[in-house]
Amino acid sequence: MPRYTLPTHLKFVFFWNTAAATLWFCCLGRFAILLPLVGRKFLPGGIADFFHVVSMIPLVSFFMQKTLVKTQLSVNDLWNLFNGSRMVWVCYGVIFPHPKVAKHTSYSFLILSWCLMNFIHFSFHAFRIRARGSTPHFLFWLQYHNFYLTFPIALISEMILTFLSLGFVDDSLHYQLLIKVVLLSYVPVAYFTWRYLKQRKSSKYDAVIAKRLQSRARSVGASSATATSSNISPENHELAEMSASSHLELQS
Repeated sequence: MPRYTLPTHLKFVFFWNTAAATLWFCCLGRFAILLPLVGRKFLPGGIADFFHVVSMIPLVSFFMQKTLVKTQLSVNDLWNLFNGSRMVWVCYGVIFPHPKVAKHTSYSFLILSWCLMNFIHFSFHAFRIRARGSTPHFLFWLQYHNFYLTFPIALISEMILTFLSLGFVDDSLHYQLLIKVVLLSYVPVAYFTWRYLKQRKSSKYDAVIAKRLQSRARSVGASSATATSSNISPENHELAEMSASSHLELQS
């Protein structure tokens, strides 16, 4: 990976992404160790606090990036803001007030999907900043294809946990109504989110790969043309010599 001298603000963003990827990897490792040892019912006691704090990183990253890197909002920025806000809401608006729902199997799938998705995301951006846009191909592929696996798992897990939390809500009518509205909004939001993720893959992965293939085809075509011209040139020279010698023989 080529290395470049980064300005101070990009150095900070690079180290932040590296630290975030490390924390998500540690969370994934902790999950992989604890789940076989204690089972899903006792898993929250060993990972919930750490997992919920780490889940705030995407939202913090959004505001940090808007402060240090760029200030104009784009569609991709709105997705990052929505994604980070949703994760904080699920952790501290659904699971934290009703810890018993975390004993359900869906909580384990939620941890797995979030850890994989965010570890890939922050690793990709750390490489991208450090190498000025260059990333390993497998990481580039994972960044724009992991949603085929992680998004459906996370979506179903979040909906199940939100639905289960309704059984533990107190008599607060407003809070119960809020959870019901959020639960019903998952279906249309998931539809538009899926469309956005597929469009992002088409524009940022498929288009780039197509350009690379076109560039390689042009390079191969140019090298083939050069090789052909270099092969033809000696033959023409030989024919010219043979013609000249025949002409001299006829004259003699």
